[in-house]
Parts: sequence; C-alpha cells; structure tokens
Amino acid sequence: MTNIRCRGNKEIDLLAVNPMKADEKYHVESRIGTSPSFKIREKDTHTSKGIPHKIGLDYFHKEKFEHPVVKAKIHEFFGDSKYHKWLVVWNVQNDNVLRKAYLEYGIEIYWIHELISNLRQQKLTSGSRDIVMRMIEFFGKKELMTQEVRIIDLRNNAVREAKEKEEKREFTVKLS
Repeated sequence: MTNIRCRGNKEIDLLAVNPMKADEKYHVESRIGTSPSFKIREKDTHTSKGIPHKIGLDYFHKEKFEHPVVKAKIHEFFGDSKYHKWLVVWNVQNDNVLRKAYLEYGIEIYWIHELISNLRQQKLTSGSRDIVMRMIEFFGKKELMTQEVRIIDLRNNAVREAKEKEEKREFTVKLS
C-alpha cells in the first residue's frame, strides 16, 4: 500500500508484505533529490528560521519511522510483527550515514537507481495500473534498451566531483 495517511498530517510512503514469505514486512520511506548538494546526512540541517531540510537520519528516524502516530498506523496493518525499515535515496553524504542508519536506527538504505535497474532486468507484465510500475515497464522495453538509457552511477559521479574539486583547487593555487 502506498501513501498511507495518518493523523496529524503524517504519511507513510509504502507498507509492503513479501507474498512469498508472509513474515517479511516492510516500512519504506523515500527521499529523492538529484542535486549534488542533496545528500542524506547523519544530522539534519535547518533553515535560518529553524525549519528542517528533512535530509538527516535523525529526522527520518524521529518523524518517519518512530513517530508515535506512524507506529500506531503500522500496528494497525502489521500488528506486533517485526518489519524492515527501508529508506530509498538518490545519494548519501558518506559511508558513515549507511553505518549509522543501520546500527543506530535499524534503517536499511537503498539507492533508487539500483532498485529501478533491478526491476528493469526482471520480467514484468504490461499494463500495470500503478504509475511507478508503468514507468518501469516503459524503461524495461527492449526497444529502449538499445537507446543507451542510462542510470547514473553514483560512484563514478563521486569520483568526477572529487576530480573537479581538485582541478579547481590546483587552478586557484596556480593563479596565486
């Protein structure tokens, strides 16, 4: 189930049950932003007016996974069953975010581009009523696979960013 409304303007992005294993349940939240400055970090940052940017693990833990209203709604569907907490993102600030998410908060982080890539490789039925599945079906079409449809490799992107930073630093040093 997607977009589950809760009291107090709270919302759960996705609750899922693995049909092959009834004991596998998931609470999934997502925060996708492709800007290089939009990376999930350990601690949330705030605007000058004190409004959170909603990109810190502490924010997700407190407001999305452990908020009492959210937990009450999950209990309606899952009862006292254990469930996985997934956070789907575009990128993270560093590897410490991954470790802290799992070890401190029990949150597993997944990259959206990898999930889409995995789904594209699986045999999908056509004509899904779900808009996300229709988009994945569209990108899974064999005709499109020959058009170099590319999902950004974040590791290469990070290397490129580091090289650009180094080049700018060298350029600045040469000028002075």
